[in-house]
Amino acid sequence: MFLWLGNKFNNLTLISLCLLYLLILAGGIVRCTGSGMGCPDWPKCFGQYIPPTAEAELPINYKKEFLEGRLKKNKKLISLFSFLGFEKLSKKISEDPNIKIEEDFNVFKTWTEYLNRLLGALVGVALFLTFLSSIFKNPFEKNIFILTFTSLFLVLVQAWVGSIVVSTNLLPGLITFHVVLALLIICIVITTYFNSTNINKYNIGKHPKFIYYLLIFSILLFLTQISLGTQVRESVDYLINYSKLIDRSNIIENLGLEFIIHRSYSLIVFIVHLLIVYLILKQPIKIKFLKNLLIVISFLVLLEIITGVAMAYFSIPEFLQPIHLFFAFLIFGLQFLLLLIFRANNFKRI
Repeated sequence: MFLWLGNKFNNLTLISLCLLYLLILAGGIVRCTGSGMGCPDWPKCFGQYIPPTAEAELPINYKKEFLEGRLKKNKKLISLFSFLGFEKLSKKISEDPNIKIEEDFNVFKTWTEYLNRLLGALVGVALFLTFLSSIFKNPFEKNIFILTFTSLFLVLVQAWVGSIVVSTNLLPGLITFHVVLALLIICIVITTYFNSTNINKYNIGKHPKFIYYLLIFSILLFLTQISLGTQVRESVDYLINYSKLIDRSNIIENLGLEFIIHRSYSLIVFIVHLLIVYLILKQPIKIKFLKNLLIVISFLVLLEIITGVAMAYFSIPEFLQPIHLFFAFLIFGLQFLLLLIFRANNFKRI
């Protein structure tokens, strides 16, 4: 049993990575459908492991009951953040009026959020099995063990952050942190897979080291772009949910400076990516995998820009939002894999 588990390490790592990306897509669907508060409590949903399918199955005073539970939890969070020195965050949580809003039962939103949570639990199980597999992997590798333990630990932290996002009624800022943490987990899982497969042994030959540093710069640019996009998304949510004077048809013109920066910033990201592609293809690299990887990344960057333009010109259609986010995470992950390949040829393994 344990020997079999150890032999399946690469498969389990790849499955975990695929499930992580499915979870990101599911999370995007939750956001675009406004289902983030479909379950007003955590980890249960309306106090049940399997949520109801009709409002009649809930107590008459269920809105007040779950609101009181959320407020009680937030008091503990405020105390914890104050103790840790996050006074501004504590104040923001305590003064946010949206936290005191009672949530109506909506069967579609409830089950959308519930299925998203189930997928999150499946990711946790997959990463736990990957961690166990790293223990029985032959030969045992300390760096692989540390990476799998870290990814498992961060997924548990991510689940806790998700509970805070729910208890604070999707507090702006926390969602951005939620996204950044997801990116970090993806980086660790990709690094784990890279170090345990033959990809880390690819010899791409001699090439200028500045390509490696340009890749780091590109990833930082894209990370900033994703963060800006998340903030734009938070602004869109606020305008749709709390500004009765604004409808979806004129929402773009009411967005702030972060949208203008996010829109213009994409051009810089695209130019830097084209420069990287040009510099890499200019080198005498014969590895087909690397060339295919560059083609896929370039295609995804183009799709990301097209979906972004479509969102700007068509009042941010809901169905495009999770696709736009999914492409962004795919590009980031593949760029990070490309960085690891170049790093392996310039420095020691991670």
